[in-house]
Amino acid sequence: MQKHIIALVVFFFAGWMTAQAQSEKVYWYTLIGIELEGTWKPNEEPPFPIFSEAVKQLEGKLITIEGYAIPLDPSGNQIVLSANPYSACFFCGKASPASIMSVLFSKQQKGLKTDDFITVTGRLQLNSTDTSQPYYTLEHVTLDKKK
Repeated sequence: MQKHIIALVVFFFAGWMTAQAQSEKVYWYTLIGIELEGTWKPNEEPPFPIFSEAVKQLEGKLITIEGYAIPLDPSGNQIVLSANPYSACFFCGKASPASIMSVLFSKQQKGLKTDDFITVTGRLQLNSTDTSQPYYTLEHVTLDKKK
């Protein structure tokens, strides 16, 4: 009897750990669909995000998302991921500031080039206080696919 209980506990724990390791596929329209407090004005702080409930529920979760790479760090540890190619991204003024995220890789990814279309998985963190950083940061990221 005791062996059966131990086996059930081990089975339950293994199933729970597997479920925890699975990521949730997230689409940019969910992240972009937020309100902004304030408007863009030259030489002033950018608007602060007001995250939707759908976005708040993603905080701290393991997510998978696709986008266009914008390498910033020569070491390959960090990039910006954009919903749009560089020519139409937020930096060029044609998209929402919620259409980019900072990506912090677990292992260096030196082979990425601007506009490589990639799929990544990591833990999503929300930023509503530091206007010098993107609204979203993906931490402990793995590169799943590069097209």
